[in-house]
Amino acid sequence: MVTESFQYHAEPDSEGVARRAWSDIQTCREVYNHALTQAYHPAPDHNKPSYTTMQNKLPGWKHRWPKWGEMYSKCLQMAVRRIKNSETILEELEKKGYGVGELKWKAPREYRSITYNQSGFDVDSNTGRTDRAVVEFSKIGCFNLSYHRPLPEDGTVRQIHLKKQTHGE
Repeated sequence: MVTESFQYHAEPDSEGVARRAWSDIQTCREVYNHALTQAYHPAPDHNKPSYTTMQNKLPGWKHRWPKWGEMYSKCLQMAVRRIKNSETILEELEKKGYGVGELKWKAPREYRSITYNQSGFDVDSNTGRTDRAVVEFSKIGCFNLSYHRPLPEDGTVRQIHLKKQTHGE
């Protein structure tokens, strides 16, 4: 089965939506850094916590830091999953003979995206224009997509990465 990926330019509906999206990206960065430094790095190399173990800590963290509870939960889960995905990539590179370091804490300029997978978003292509669509993100708001090619008729959107570009858009 072939999976196609498309990249589109997105503009927030309002300044408030843009602020909320950036705030959520930074919250995911905080969760990533906390999971990395509190759960992952203190463990010995042979006993790193699994993704499920770290994911199960999220409800406790959300009670401890109420701001984290305001976010869509799948985004927080994907922030934790990012650690395990990065670890897998580093292990593969090490097997190929590359010198690899370790996962590091992320500064705001280094963490600029969040991932919605399976749910939490709604794509509406029925905007009356062939080159436009609207995506509504749960707990963030709406973004207007401008695309160079339409989504396939029989395609299903399974995952969306919302990323702030380095030039600020």
